[in-house]
Amino acid sequence: MAAMDPDETAASTGAAPAAGDGASADVDFELLERLLEEANPEDAMVVEELDGFLAALACGAEEVPPDEYLPEIFGFGDHAEVVASASPELLQMIEQHRRQVDSALDEQRFVPVLAHYDDGKPDGVAWAVGFLRGVGMRPDGWDALLDEAEFADALDAAELLASTLDDDGPDAGETLTRREHEAAIDQMLADVADIHEFFRPFRKAGTLPQDMRVETVRREHPKVGRNDPCPCGSGRKYKQCHGR
Repeated sequence: MAAMDPDETAASTGAAPAAGDGASADVDFELLERLLEEANPEDAMVVEELDGFLAALACGAEEVPPDEYLPEIFGFGDHAEVVASASPELLQMIEQHRRQVDSALDEQRFVPVLAHYDDGKPDGVAWAVGFLRGVGMRPDGWDALLDEAEFADALDAAELLASTLDDDGPDAGETLTRREHEAAIDQMLADVADIHEFFRPFRKAGTLPQDMRVETVRREHPKVGRNDPCPCGSGRKYKQCHGR
C-alpha cells in the first residue's frame, strides 16, 4: 500500500518542494487526508487523487464551479450533502490547495503530490485517476485537445497508469515494471504541462474550444430552383428575374 508523503515528488524531479514553492506549500496533507476520510469514508478522494483532479480543473479551458466539483471530490450526489458533511476547515483547505495548484501550473512550477511505497517507488495511479476524473467534468472541451494530431496522445500516460488500479481478480489491469511505471509518471506530468499551455489562450480569452469549431452553415430560407417563381413576387421565373 502506498503511503502519502507530501515531501516526495515524481521520480523526474527528485527534489522536495521548498516552503512556499509548489502545490504542497502551507497545506497539512495528513490533516487533509483525515478530514476527507471522515467526511465520506467510502467514496471521498485521497489527497493524491485530489491533487490530480484539481490539476485537471486548472488545465481545462472552462471553469468548473465548486457546487459541481465538490460533490465529485466527496463522492456525494449533490452539493447539499457536501455542506452537511464537510467541515468549514476542510472546505477551506481544499480551496487553498486548489488555488495553489492553479497558481503553480500557471507559473510553470507545479510539483505534484504523489504517494510513495515503502521502497520509495512513486505511486501516481491515484493522481492519474483524479486527473481523468477532472477531465470528465468538461469532456467536450477536452475533445478539442484530443482532436489535434499533436495532442492526440496527451492522456495516454494517465490512462495507462489508471489502468493498473485493478491489480487483482478477473478485471486486473495493466502490469508495469518499475521503470515503465516511473516513465509513465514522468510522461504524464510532461503532458500535463503541455495540456495547460494548450488551453492557456482559451482561458485567457474566456472562450471554449468547442465554440471555436467550424459549424455547418445552414440556409435561412429554402433553396429556390431556377424555374421556380422568384421570391420577390414579380411573377416571373427566378432564372429570368433575380436568378440571372
